Amino acid sequence: MNLPRVWWVFGFILVLIALVVCLVPGRELPGAFELNDKVSHLVGHGLLAIYFSGLVPRRRWWKIFLFLLLFGAAIEVAQYYMNVGREGDPRDVVANSIGALSGLLLGWLGLSRWPEFATWLFSRKRAVS
Repeated sequence: MNLPRVWWVFGFILVLIALVVCLVPGRELPGAFELNDKVSHLVGHGLLAIYFSGLVPRRRWWKIFLFLLLFGAAIEVAQYYMNVGREGDPRDVVANSIGALSGLLLGWLGLSRWPEFATWLFSRKRAVS
């Protein structure tokens, strides 16, 4: 099994899930996602940044930030034009950016090593089996 490829596919799935959650009409949103709106943006983009910081070399983390900034802005534009009970809010883009920066900071502090831990955990389970 090629773990790096699996991690990238899973990351793509996470981005798709975030996209669906952000674009589903507000009245159809599950209660689990009804946190404070800005907190949801901070946490969501922060977790995506932490996740991808484990896959991208540190010198290219600016690409993670740029992707998440453009992703968040595109979602807000889509929400603005969709007219399905969601509103595009420029402050959400700011919250997304702060979340992404916070996630990258946490990655810099060590959370970007999650793939090493996951690989160790999977190899340990195989050794026990």
